[in-house]
Amino acid sequence: MGGGNREAEISERFTSEESLDLVHRLRRDSDAVLVGKRTVEDDDPSLTVRRVPSDVQPIRITLDSNLSLNTKKYKLFNDGLSTIIYHADTITEKGVCDYGTNQTSCEGIPLSNDGGLDLKEVVKSMISKRQLKHIMVEGGPALATSFLKQDLVDRVIFIKALNVKFSDPYPSNFTSTTFSTYGLSLLGEFKSGGDVVQCWSRPNLPWPDQDLT
Repeated sequence: MGGGNREAEISERFTSEESLDLVHRLRRDSDAVLVGKRTVEDDDPSLTVRRVPSDVQPIRITLDSNLSLNTKKYKLFNDGLSTIIYHADTITEKGVCDYGTNQTSCEGIPLSNDGGLDLKEVVKSMISKRQLKHIMVEGGPALATSFLKQDLVDRVIFIKALNVKFSDPYPSNFTSTTFSTYGLSLLGEFKSGGDVVQCWSRPNLPWPDQDLT
């Protein structure tokens, strides 16, 4: 999510070590961590808390409209931790959601007018059926933009890697204008290793901790 200069270190990581620790603290403080199908396919993430102490793990959530992910292939569905797959309610679950441990579950969600999952219905399910209140969207920029467009984002933590040259860049194309357009206000920023971290929030919505770090 940031550019680099000629002297910058080529990195496979998207942030500094300090920022990676920050991400794991955020996971620890969340009820659930949500990603899209592409993130699962590209990164095979565990979405667990590993770099900081934690007594519990967040529920992992993935959005897979057509239930096309091979659940035998990815960590999320094979480590015995709680995972939810949200898919189109027109798709049968048989043969896909039956695989794996009893900690993996599936739920059908209506489609929106654009053909994707209705994210408002996803959020409604997470809150009313699962009692999940603090959801961390850790997917790519397309998924984040979809949540922003539907006014489903209360806070954004935007990490900018300033001194890293990426071997395989995947720009977010997010700017300060992006977040202000969707009604968020910049509360402040701080340095994290070689990165800059910005904290954005809905007006009149207090930050959980006065210390933004």
